[in-house]
Amino acid sequence: MTSLLFLVLISVCWAEPHPDNSSLEHERIIHIQEENGPRLLVVAEQAKIFSQRGGNVTLPCKFYHEHTSTAGSGTHKIRVKWTKLTSDYLKEVDVFVAMGHHRKSYGKYQGRVFLRESSENDASLIIMNIMLEDYGRYKCEVIEGLEDDTAVVALNLEGR
Repeated sequence: MTSLLFLVLISVCWAEPHPDNSSLEHERIIHIQEENGPRLLVVAEQAKIFSQRGGNVTLPCKFYHEHTSTAGSGTHKIRVKWTKLTSDYLKEVDVFVAMGHHRKSYGKYQGRVFLRESSENDASLIIMNIMLEDYGRYKCEVIEGLEDDTAVVALNLEGR
């Protein structure tokens, strides 16, 4: 049984060179895909967004997912989490989280952030009354069951 599982695993794997180590031919990233499992992809249409202090901004984030139709598996609720990355990328500051009808914003973002939800797969975050401290990089993370993916958007200051 173990050898059969190993053969199946090998048949759905592929390798590609790691972009940071292109000179080292022996280093590879292995991607494993389960043919019958849910797949999730998170994308930001724009990597950089510009806004002015006091304005409103939408940080773009959309997700695309496939479901299996296995009997008894049930459906997983989608969880969307937005965090702000620190300049050294060592910490993340919670901004907003949503799952189903439940919503929660954190700290100085309370009352100023919400999801746009213009479509079923829209996880874009709207920030109102932009403050100087709001500028930086934000991470959109979408979780469905055991699957998750992220996208990063930079919010930059525009004007004086």
